[in-house]
Amino acid sequence: MARMLGSFRSRRPVRAMPWANDVSRWPLIRAPRRPDMARADAARRARSEPRWIVAALWGTAAVFAAVTLLGGVAPHDEGLILQGAQRVADGQVPYRDFWTNYGPGQVLVLGAFAKVFGPSLLAWRIVHVGLVATGALLAFVLARRETSRAWGLVGWAGAAGALAFPASAGPNATAIVLGLGAVALTRRAPGGAGALAGAAGLFRPELGLAAALGAAIAVGRGGLARVAVGYAATTLVLWLPFFVAAPADLLDDVVGFLGIQHLQRLPFPWDYDGEIDLNKLLEFYAPLFLLAGLALWAADAAWRRAGAAEWALAPLALAGAAYLLGRTDEFHLAPLAVVLPVMLAVRCAREEAWLPRGLLGIALALAVGQAVERQAALIAHPVGDRAPAVTAADGVRVDAADATAIERLSRFVAALVAPGQPIFVANPRHDLVRVGDPLLYVLLDRPNPTRYDVMQPGVVTQDDVQREMVSDLRSARPKVVVVWRDPTATRREPNTQPSGVRVLDTYLRGAYRPAARFGAYQVLVARR
Repeated sequence: MARMLGSFRSRRPVRAMPWANDVSRWPLIRAPRRPDMARADAARRARSEPRWIVAALWGTAAVFAAVTLLGGVAPHDEGLILQGAQRVADGQVPYRDFWTNYGPGQVLVLGAFAKVFGPSLLAWRIVHVGLVATGALLAFVLARRETSRAWGLVGWAGAAGALAFPASAGPNATAIVLGLGAVALTRRAPGGAGALAGAAGLFRPELGLAAALGAAIAVGRGGLARVAVGYAATTLVLWLPFFVAAPADLLDDVVGFLGIQHLQRLPFPWDYDGEIDLNKLLEFYAPLFLLAGLALWAADAAWRRAGAAEWALAPLALAGAAYLLGRTDEFHLAPLAVVLPVMLAVRCAREEAWLPRGLLGIALALAVGQAVERQAALIAHPVGDRAPAVTAADGVRVDAADATAIERLSRFVAALVAPGQPIFVANPRHDLVRVGDPLLYVLLDRPNPTRYDVMQPGVVTQDDVQREMVSDLRSARPKVVVVWRDPTATRREPNTQPSGVRVLDTYLRGAYRPAARFGAYQVLVARR
């Protein structure tokens, strides 16, 4: 009975240090009251929504995300995931056969789609629309449980906008939705909540752990063991095959990446020097007011001794803040931008003093406003002119000049390289890289003979990695190398300097010669 009603108080007196074993007795977390059965049932009925409202919220968020479904590509980020998925579809195993610093979940899921439908830029976008709609609905559920429908809708709008833009093939959205699901499921099925958190960890380990901690806070002492068992068992089952297949590579790719993550960091956005435009100001200062909003929420929640249900989302928010500080740009706003509107909406509804409620309201308006505005701006100003006539594009539009260049490149490669035979996509130089274009492997439907699709500083700029790549290229002898000469490939960032390692560049100059150029794509062919 006590667990069903959300009470965290023990049935028996605890002899020593009860707060250490019961999160509801921690100094900053208020234990929920123990209502009688009738009051609990009445509250549950009051917060239950008609099915048509649930369907409308899911459908509206789906449409909001789907409107921009076919606009634009991300050569680096999208390419890494889709090329990894294609490798999985071809029977390769993450870490053992190719480098990735993400959890294997996303490439496994999209690899199944690639196996059934072939290379496609559309499949993951359809999956993403479903994730946006489901994540927004879960945000509504979490806020609605604690407040009114109106405040729930505010949390729903913020989550929908933050998940919709920027659309990414990466694992963030999947991990966030699973994490929200874990917290939402905790009261009903603590073991299932732990399992969902473990599943989230297959996509992003830190978000899975944060979701498990949030579920533990929400359930309290009564269900803590079931959350822990569900999380640990799921994590063990899902990760064990990859650890068995390549323990050293897994640890080096995922954990070892933390040692070079400082090369990805950007200066925190303090000084705006652009034109005075509200939308641009919102975009530029989004990291600042999201972190400020989180600090404001934490101060008010601690002062008012907020309930455990409110603190349950705090671990996901803290993980999101760390992720944002890891690389402070628009692509790293989630998951903080997803969960913060829910947290602020509940706190606004419960705060009675006008000054803190006003400050919380401002933070909430900024968080929701920037999330919705970014996707709305993309709807108003669509990206891409037309889809290149290659199979994998599946109607996804790019710039007209780039579409023409991709079509001409595809025909050129098809004339020289048989289906299933490799090509190599290079950068202009490999002692200094920012991003690469692994999406070309997918668009041209040709494999990479090396285990490195990634072009990032600290990875391919290393001597041992370049020597390994050269060894693979000598063994495979691809007939064609495509050099992506887009200016973003070698654009310097404040924390990147040339490594001085030119092993790969030297090999490519000696083994290949220029043959053609199509837009940003220079084609090299083997000298012999």
